[in-house]
Amino acid sequence: MVRVPNVPAAVKYYCDVMGLKLIKEQKGLAALRFAQGEGEMVLHSDPDLPAGEIYYLVDDVRALFEKRGALKLNFVQPPKAAGRGYRAAIRDPYGNVMMIVDRTSGGGDAVEDGKAPGALFSGVEEKVEVKREELIRVYEQIGRTADDLPYTPDFEKLHAAYCAQHHDQKPQKRETWRHLLNMRKAGKLPKLGEARSKAPEIEPDQKQKLRELIGEDMGKRDRLPYTEKFDTIVDHFNKYRGARNNLSPHLVWRLVATLAK
Repeated sequence: MVRVPNVPAAVKYYCDVMGLKLIKEQKGLAALRFAQGEGEMVLHSDPDLPAGEIYYLVDDVRALFEKRGALKLNFVQPPKAAGRGYRAAIRDPYGNVMMIVDRTSGGGDAVEDGKAPGALFSGVEEKVEVKREELIRVYEQIGRTADDLPYTPDFEKLHAAYCAQHHDQKPQKRETWRHLLNMRKAGKLPKLGEARSKAPEIEPDQKQKLRELIGEDMGKRDRLPYTEKFDTIVDHFNKYRGARNNLSPHLVWRLVATLAK
């Protein structure tokens, strides 16, 4: 997966210069296949998707997870259901996180149904309908300010109630958060006062480490919750702290929100 500023121009370059074959192109997204083998490249211009990521197609993600000890595989998180099977993130000995996906639920050509390529986009949620009035109603019922919601039981309640309003395709947590965030930016969410929780006090070196982990996403911190990038930040930050009591994802998020202001 590679992010580019202009998908049509990038398609022309990768096809004419690099010899890839165009499989499918739609607004902001194109799937290309390498000249040899079955490897695919997805070009996209979505700022909410990773700038660059590698997906390895395997026979069975869950089987690898069960044998992770013998295979010496360090899973960042357990396998999750994806478009055509399962996916998971693994970390190599040098700290690099890689994605593995399978097609255990079947499916042939990656783009035959006109959707995003299954081999590479198995873990990327499709956009679902935004139900603004329903989301505002649930948000007011929860009564907790948006910045204080991620990774709390209150967000789980909000997400479940919001999903109940979608009769067909239901949003994932990342989408529920994005819908909420976009409405806040548009000034559509009611004011609910101060956050209930506060960012914990940490040492200056820990603040610097967290800044390094956030990296180029510091200016886009609102896009981090419920992404694999944030899961990785939480994991690395807690390992750096070396404390017996790890900070919860919610408290790490509160730190991120504070640092980015």
